[in-house]
Amino acid sequence: MIKPEQTIEGIPSELQSLLEKDKEANDFFETLTKSYKKGYCDWVGSAKQEETRRSRAEKAILMLRNKQKTLKTV
Repeated sequence: MIKPEQTIEGIPSELQSLLEKDKEANDFFETLTKSYKKGYCDWVGSAKQEETRRSRAEKAILMLRNKQKTLKTV
């Protein structure tokens, strides 16, 4: 798990692979500012377990399809 002052470098592979398969989500992701992209990448990449990263990446794709800039996971 990353510490609060740390960030994930680049796009986590779990999220990247799903973005490559989903043009709508990827197109919206590309319109986001660096800070919004960082929020998604940090959220997905900070999970300790691979299954959690995969699950978060899938949720992120759904949120991106719904044009959500911020993480509203509730």
